[in-house]
Amino acid sequence: MAEDVLYLNLMWHQHQPLYYKDENGVYTRPWVRVHATKDYYDMAYLVSQYPNVHVTFNLTPVLLRQLEDFVNNGAKDLYWVMTEKPANQLSEDDKRFILQRFFDANWDKLIGRYPRYKELLEKRGGTDAEAIQNALTTFTEQDFRDLQIWWNLVWFDPMFLNQPPLKDLVEKGRNFSEEDKEIIFREARRIMAETVPLHRKLQEAGQIEVTTTPYAHPILPLLIDTNLQAKGNPGSDLPQKFSYPKDALTHLQRSVALYEENFGQPPRGLWPGEGAVAQVMVPFVLRAGYSWMATGEPVLAKSLGLDAFTRDSKETVNQPDDLYRPYYVTNQAGDKLAVFFRDGVLSDKIGFTYSGVSGTAAAKDLIQRLENIRAKLKEQNAEGPHVVSIILDGENAWEYYDNDGIEFLSTFYQLLSESETIRTITPSEYIQKFPEQRMIEDLFPGAWFSPNYDTWIGEAEENTAWDYLRQTREVLAKYDISKVRKAPAEKIEAALDYMLLAEGSDWFWWYGADQDSGQDEYFDLGFRQLLRKVFEILGEPVPTFVDVPIIQARPVSAETPLQGLSTPTIDGAIAAGEWDKAAYYPAGEGSQLAGFAYAMDANNLYMRVDAASGGAMARTLDT
Repeated sequence: MAEDVLYLNLMWHQHQPLYYKDENGVYTRPWVRVHATKDYYDMAYLVSQYPNVHVTFNLTPVLLRQLEDFVNNGAKDLYWVMTEKPANQLSEDDKRFILQRFFDANWDKLIGRYPRYKELLEKRGGTDAEAIQNALTTFTEQDFRDLQIWWNLVWFDPMFLNQPPLKDLVEKGRNFSEEDKEIIFREARRIMAETVPLHRKLQEAGQIEVTTTPYAHPILPLLIDTNLQAKGNPGSDLPQKFSYPKDALTHLQRSVALYEENFGQPPRGLWPGEGAVAQVMVPFVLRAGYSWMATGEPVLAKSLGLDAFTRDSKETVNQPDDLYRPYYVTNQAGDKLAVFFRDGVLSDKIGFTYSGVSGTAAAKDLIQRLENIRAKLKEQNAEGPHVVSIILDGENAWEYYDNDGIEFLSTFYQLLSESETIRTITPSEYIQKFPEQRMIEDLFPGAWFSPNYDTWIGEAEENTAWDYLRQTREVLAKYDISKVRKAPAEKIEAALDYMLLAEGSDWFWWYGADQDSGQDEYFDLGFRQLLRKVFEILGEPVPTFVDVPIIQARPVSAETPLQGLSTPTIDGAIAAGEWDKAAYYPAGEGSQLAGFAYAMDANNLYMRVDAASGGAMARTLDT
């Protein structure tokens, strides 16, 4: 008789895009470092406190590569460099950057819990150019130093903030010294250096499984054939076909090599970039040595001939016997690759919903939802075993939870440890324990949340990027595929590495209207810079498209819209109320201007230009 147990495959995906370096070799974004100190280490450590809980962690090669750079090469990021600068030596541009960017944290959950940091946020006021300009004069040297310290402090996990030496800084709260900065960066280096070894230790102890992703986190099926998009979305606009299966295999093989360097053994499981899969990639995954991979429930639904899985009033799946099991797909030789499918609702509860309630209530709700699934399976007399796969981002959700989600995670792990009916298991353990599984003849092309690749191809910006990628790859192919052109092997290898990095999904995620980071131009530049390096390394002329932004400048909306007609006096001074009805546009970062305003009456258009130093100029244009 089968066990009356529902298995749980809990998988945390840890990933950061490839952040490029400036001319000084400094990473232009801090997110690899600060997620290491706030999330990567402590997520694994917390699991270790519950020995009966088995969890899977996915560490992407792009993340591992950047972590290694910090640990072994002394790499720094721009926020690190800005913090290192003595507060009494900050230039006006430095201060402006700090005022604009050193509140990049959740204002309620991270900043609001520390009185001094909240005080500095309130002192700065708004985010508009006028507020920043005013703060440049009101912030003291000590304010800037305290702000430098606090931004870095809140990006450590509370576990570290509750013990020396960081606890001493938290308790100090204000009036930090330049020497206090050394403590922060010493701790950051230490935690980053211990992150991968901790994962390796827990895997070797048999409590966790560490998986990985193809080298540069690409949409692997689209590297094989971009026309696969048409199967999931027949009406999609498509670029000229990109098809380099060789690159797909290279991404997989390099992910294996990097994994072995870090963990001393080959990987067994694969989380494809964005969970993007298709039948056509199965032979490549098997050839690289993987035994299982995972993706989203929309892929399974389409593979089984369903439009989607349906749910009852409690959000419990109506077809649990179909969803909660792995399936085998095969290559032409009949070799099997197991595929696990993510429960989208349960995964998104953790990622997007549970932060709005107490951690204990959220954990109990999740356990109850798992019990509802178990009850539904029994009600339908479904023959087990069954496994629910909860797979999600393991880093970005926690800053929206109280205390970094520790209450939720601790309670959830404790309840799992105590449960007699829900048992955690890693995918490799599950396949070893239950090798007989159903088959899928044709794995439908799709990703973790959609039965297509709409987020990465089909919109004008996305298709332009694919065209640029294809044109660049065609040049490189003359060196590494057809070999009609010659270059030293090390140069071809270097060019190929940049090419593979440009094939990553993160660039395409931000193209088009379906996603918006607020700074999509940053990723556009990074993508085109990688393409540039391919041409430069090979000594090929750099095409003009590399210098043309794919993301065009967007129309700027007035921060304060025009309120009506008015007639300001143009005398070089701003009298009270005379510009109150004007439209106002703040200047962008790095501008010599603070902003400009315009007003109008029946006969004239009036413009006022505010210099960044705070002075004002005005002139009138007759119409």
